[in-house]
Amino acid sequence: MKKWLLIALFTLQSSLLHAASSVLVWPIFQVIEADQHGSALWLENRGSQPVRLQVRILAWQQQAYRDLYADQGEVVASPPFTTIPPQQRQLVRLIRIAAPPEQGEQAYRIILDEIPNADVPAVKNSAGLRLQMRYVLPLFLDGKGVWTQPRSDVRRDPASASQPQLSWQLVTEQGKTLLRIRNAGKVHARLSEVFWGREADVSKASLIVAKGFLGYVLAGQSMQFPLPAGKTVPIGSTLFTHLTDNGPVVAISP
Repeated sequence: MKKWLLIALFTLQSSLLHAASSVLVWPIFQVIEADQHGSALWLENRGSQPVRLQVRILAWQQQAYRDLYADQGEVVASPPFTTIPPQQRQLVRLIRIAAPPEQGEQAYRIILDEIPNADVPAVKNSAGLRLQMRYVLPLFLDGKGVWTQPRSDVRRDPASASQPQLSWQLVTEQGKTLLRIRNAGKVHARLSEVFWGREADVSKASLIVAKGFLGYVLAGQSMQFPLPAGKTVPIGSTLFTHLTDNGPVVAISP
């Protein structure tokens, strides 16, 4: 039985990660479909010193409106530890070692931790604290017939992509108004540019919840997010969001 833990993770969301440690990471939206045995993750050191990294994969669930993580045995990273010389790249293979999900998708987090090198002076911030980079990426294992990302080796109609099924409600807890979003679908929802308005145009929004990335709602789960302080939802407006960075704005029904 998995022991689920609440862990503070800083999640990076752009399509290409480049942090102060000079490590470039791509692609960050990792998916292993039912007919695939693994996926490729590239790490590039653009700095002048070697970088040592540990790669872990944790199972990911959402319970009581929180992200929970646990050790798992369905997918592994190879190699789990690596040292990348300056101006070099390293391929890390994400390998599925269990059968694909029977339906829907299973969610994981890829955790890349920078291991400090004792031979190199530690990078410190203005407060004198030692900085150690952590990268957090999503990974999804798809069941048969499920797909969410395009593939260069498979021709398929974008309209047939698996979609989340979202609904929303407002709740009040400890005097704060929260937006609760339920995903009744078989695949995750990645919410960004979330706003209420009468049109699917953020420039005409009557209330903006997030201009950029807001969060994930996993399949069959619910998450909640605070509304801007002192704001109320305008009567007669619709909740809109992006599910992909370059995709269309979609409406979420109450």
